[in-house]
Amino acid sequence: MTIRIVTDSASDIPWDFAKKNNIEVVCLYVMVHDKTLVEDENFDRESYYQLFEDEKAFLHIPKLHLYSFVPKTSQPNPADFLNAYQKQVDEGAKELIVVNVTAGLSGTINSSNLAAKQFARKNKDVKIHIVDAKSASYPEVYLVRMALNLIKKGYEGEKIAEILREQALKIKTIILLPTLRYLWKGGRLGTSKFLLGSMLRKKPIVTMNPEGNVETAGSATDVEEGLVESLRLNTEDFTKDPKAFTIVYGNRKDYAEKMAEIIKEKYPKMEIEIAQSSGSVLSHLGPESIGLIGDYTDDEF
Repeated sequence: MTIRIVTDSASDIPWDFAKKNNIEVVCLYVMVHDKTLVEDENFDRESYYQLFEDEKAFLHIPKLHLYSFVPKTSQPNPADFLNAYQKQVDEGAKELIVVNVTAGLSGTINSSNLAAKQFARKNKDVKIHIVDAKSASYPEVYLVRMALNLIKKGYEGEKIAEILREQALKIKTIILLPTLRYLWKGGRLGTSKFLLGSMLRKKPIVTMNPEGNVETAGSATDVEEGLVESLRLNTEDFTKDPKAFTIVYGNRKDYAEKMAEIIKEKYPKMEIEIAQSSGSVLSHLGPESIGLIGDYTDDEF
């Protein structure tokens, strides 16, 4: 039985990898000023992140207060997922594994579920298994890679989805926020906390809890301390070393490279992947954010 995979663009999955493995990627949307951008393979990440840096980019917008600017994101609609499901089925799929960004961050999984119910009415012989990654970005990619491996081993779709849901809880995400500015500008942080944090020069560190929601994990006084603390927080709750690390960055690749150096000091033989995040993931956290993802999934998968 042919099993295919669908995911969303919040996964930051490399487009060439997706094409090579017949993975359908459903795109989120990013609203910048009066334009709606599709987060597809043509999405210009460098130009997008430059908007955060170049304050002049906002001055020509009538009645736009400088500090009110934060790009908005929008989940795919059910029709986007229906098209993805149909394309995979047209190519011979009888089962679909759908790996989605956590419901704690986006309504994307709601759209995929609605689409699955609609699709099932006309395609009763096709099984769709939806998996909440309990995070965003490369934890989704980890699960997609795992699904591909399980498909090759001959696992059925329902069992693959069951394994992915279990293993999603063994992927640890830690995110360092070098500035509070974007949380404040996006209305996710009160002015008093923003001013206090700025005055104390605190760099918050957050994590994804088992329910897929963001929660505070710690703080640091500067970026380098924050990178060191991010590694400690990522590894402190586990009795074994991670299989690999992925460092996800926006526009500060130098921070990501420094993070890699810190990891190498403790884990000289560790496999480390560095990846640039797409627009939707860091829109509300800020382009300077650095995510550290540790893969603690079971070795057999």
